[in-house]
Amino acid sequence: MPAPAMTLISWRLAALLTLGTALLAISPIASIIALIACALAALVGPSYALQALTIATLIAYGNPAIFKSGPTSAILVRLVLLAAVVRALCMLRGSDLRLLWPIGLFGVLSALTSLLRSPAVTISIMKVITFTLASSAVLIAFLRLPAARLPRIQTWFLTVGFTVIGLSALTLAKPGFGIGANGGLQGILNQPQALGIFIAPFAAWSISGVLLMRRRASHLELWVAIGAVVLIILTRARTAAVATTVAVLIVTLSRALSRRRAQQASLLRPVLVIGVATLGVGIAALATGKVGAFLTEFAFKGTQQENRNLGNAFNESRGAGVLSQWRHFEDSPVIGNGFGVYPDGKFPSGVVEFAGIPISAPIEKGFLPTAILEEGGLIGAAALALVIMWLARTAWRGSDLRWRAMFVACLGINVGECVFLAPGGIGILDWLVMGLTLMAYRASLPQARPEAAAVQRPQQAPATALRHAPPGAAA
Repeated sequence: MPAPAMTLISWRLAALLTLGTALLAISPIASIIALIACALAALVGPSYALQALTIATLIAYGNPAIFKSGPTSAILVRLVLLAAVVRALCMLRGSDLRLLWPIGLFGVLSALTSLLRSPAVTISIMKVITFTLASSAVLIAFLRLPAARLPRIQTWFLTVGFTVIGLSALTLAKPGFGIGANGGLQGILNQPQALGIFIAPFAAWSISGVLLMRRRASHLELWVAIGAVVLIILTRARTAAVATTVAVLIVTLSRALSRRRAQQASLLRPVLVIGVATLGVGIAALATGKVGAFLTEFAFKGTQQENRNLGNAFNESRGAGVLSQWRHFEDSPVIGNGFGVYPDGKFPSGVVEFAGIPISAPIEKGFLPTAILEEGGLIGAAALALVIMWLARTAWRGSDLRWRAMFVACLGINVGECVFLAPGGIGILDWLVMGLTLMAYRASLPQARPEAAAVQRPQQAPATALRHAPPGAAA
């Protein structure tokens, strides 16, 4: 049986991460040294590559009001990704293709359709290559980890996640640093939306642990779940709220329909907890009269008072972009308009080049389904659906609902932030966490548990002793 959730947190690592964060806030030299160290570490082995990618991306998307980045930071972050890809390709095995082939198929089809239609072919091909190699590198690194080492990498990722969330909460003491331009909490990341989508998978993991796992949740675990929900609300990131809610609902439904219920609590627990929480919110609303106003402000963030209805809120947030993407899809419904580009070929944020080669051309596309229809048409959408279903098939192999919820939340954040297709940027965090969830079932296998190995060893000892005993010893 897996260990209780909060034993998966390393307080020593959390302290080291906090110290590292403080050093990054002091001097830009610290970020340069850290990124160089990450690039070198990524070449060492699979676990180091995964950790290096995580730390480098968090540094790259750190809050500029807190962290001082060096002039070469953007190039060094790319170097870390390149090092991780090179290391992963050196570890590639034929058996890995059983998980990776849909990603390769999607990459080939996206490249072909982009050659036919993209207004910026070079940029599209660069992004196809980045997507295919970066996402594959993450999964290869996880596949190369021995099952016995997976619990340790789980501890590492959960500790990093909750440390970032905790440090972001502390920035509330200095609103000038921790509050973004839209009034939402951005913490130690560069914008509230980034913090929200970072929190969502960890929130889904902790909430599912409290509601759906058979073991009794500790007080600390309960406070982590509550704190994650509160911080999502403070970020004003509706995408994160939707992703977390949908993730918990889907795994609850899967719990109700599944016959494999080991480690899982009775459905009576989530019903009771949700009922008590709803009652508490209702009492607070009646007592203060402010809960309704706060939730309305969260739902209609940025919408003028006189225009507040669901239609206007949708149009002002993602609706206009979704409709525009749909119209572009109708112009080229089969092959789309080119991977990772706008149909007009323009890049409002500019194109970053190194030695004349484009290495970055940021775009913002919120809703993944219409984004892929715009970029890849029906061919790209079908290929991407295959990728997602193939990954989900692996994520569902384990019976621990926390990892399933984390996986669904990683997909769910793409209803407002299309990071799934951008592992060359902040989307690599999404892929790293998804990779963690895909391999979670292996961490529950007998050979991954030290206590199981300890039980097996004494059973094998007599046979081993007889094989190596001197003649006559048996007598």
